[in-house]
Amino acid sequence: MDNIDLTLVERDDRSFVQSRLSRFPLEIQSLLLKEYFSKLSKFERNSYLRLITDELAKKLSIPLTKLELSLTEDDLRYKAKQYAESVLALRRQYLDDVQALDVVKAFIIQQGVVISSAQYSVRGELGRYSDHKWWLRKLRKTLRRNIESVLHHLNQINKPNSLYCSRATLIARLNQKAYQKEYLSNIIATNEHGQSFSLLELSQKGVSDPKIRKGELMMRARGFEDMAKELDHEAGFLTITCPSKYHRSYSKSGHVNPKWGGYTPLDGQQYLNNIWQLIRSRLSCLGIRFYGFRVAEPQHDGTPHWHLLLFVEKHHYDEMVSVMRDYSLKEDGAEQGAVEHRFTEVKIDPSKGTATGYIAKYISKNIDGSDLDSGLYGEDPQDAAARVDAWASCWGIRQFQQLGGCSVTVWRELRRLKEVLGLDDVRKRVIEAADTGNWKEFTQLMGGVFCMRKNQVFKPYYELSIDKATGIIKTSQYCSDELVRTLKGVITDGLELITRLYQWRIESQFRHAV
Repeated sequence: MDNIDLTLVERDDRSFVQSRLSRFPLEIQSLLLKEYFSKLSKFERNSYLRLITDELAKKLSIPLTKLELSLTEDDLRYKAKQYAESVLALRRQYLDDVQALDVVKAFIIQQGVVISSAQYSVRGELGRYSDHKWWLRKLRKTLRRNIESVLHHLNQINKPNSLYCSRATLIARLNQKAYQKEYLSNIIATNEHGQSFSLLELSQKGVSDPKIRKGELMMRARGFEDMAKELDHEAGFLTITCPSKYHRSYSKSGHVNPKWGGYTPLDGQQYLNNIWQLIRSRLSCLGIRFYGFRVAEPQHDGTPHWHLLLFVEKHHYDEMVSVMRDYSLKEDGAEQGAVEHRFTEVKIDPSKGTATGYIAKYISKNIDGSDLDSGLYGEDPQDAAARVDAWASCWGIRQFQQLGGCSVTVWRELRRLKEVLGLDDVRKRVIEAADTGNWKEFTQLMGGVFCMRKNQVFKPYYELSIDKATGIIKTSQYCSDELVRTLKGVITDGLELITRLYQWRIESQFRHAV
């Protein structure tokens, strides 16, 4: 094995040790080998290696014989094409795709790939499974998450060692972003008027740019706060944390938490999602309406916790907090420290600080780290932001979510709108509020902060995508039966307002299209 010295392993054990270590990346091999040599007897050493590798494989739901975590990008590309060809071969063994679907799904699961629950036609679903690009995306995601799960299990992600995520995951994310930047800069979009831009230039004009994204979030938070003041609503900053068994290690020392139950950060996020569903359902039954923002961020060992900036009618504030506290303590609520740390609440006093000010540092910390002198643990804020981004990308965790309020899609589309002829004064004022960045007035004119989406003045407008040159309706690359619907603008009282006027032709100058 490259760079791993097995000369100190007893000769008759080398084959066993090599077979157990070779499935892992070199960093993990070194960690396992170091622990292996710390055992005093031959029996203890081999028992440790057998048990730990079996345990790791079980957590990844992949048999040890199939576990391959040391794959390169070229390896992934080769396997993606190989698996796509295997799916096509399986499909050819059956009279129709309906009969082949379950067999193909079983094959995919055997490769350790998780299948999404999205609804497609049988042809569309199998079309995806037969495409090497689909496989490459899935294999990359699976490999990164599996490596992070192993390093998390080996207690390599913590404040003293590697904050929020492993070094391997951070490096992989930075490389991915560099690749994406190069890719986007070499993809040229040209419209029917001959105007050409790189996709990188176009992406820097929208919310994919960190500065624009942060500015928009802050603007919406300020708009909610101004509205709450006008409506005399109460504001609270609330934090929900996972039970002790979800935490891998202690923050000060990095030592193993003896209560840890083998959970990954993704398990912790699922726990928080489940709790939140129960909370929202209960508040809905009680007629308690709220609006605001949720920020999901990692604690030192990658375990997620949620910060919520919520606005609610004053007479409902205490009951809302009580419901949230009760559900936050529902699981293992009697354990030591649960009452003090599992759920915390700060009622925001305007004389001591603004509601937006409470959430501003969390928005900055989780986007680019600008405007901060240091992180929570004294780390460089820009490095911390890069690690948080890598953490969220690896585990597929949505960092920011608006709760309640108006459609952000409508807001963004109205800011693109150039023509307002034929609209009444109310609708013109909605468009003006969006164009001037006045989220409070925009929300009020759209129907109010508690207005249901279907009753708001403007709604997103989608239509079938048609090739203007041929008049043919565009279909999915995976299946000719799947018609492509795209966002075209907004609709109000049956009137369609088109905000996306151009049709773009994509030209690639990049060496890797996948």
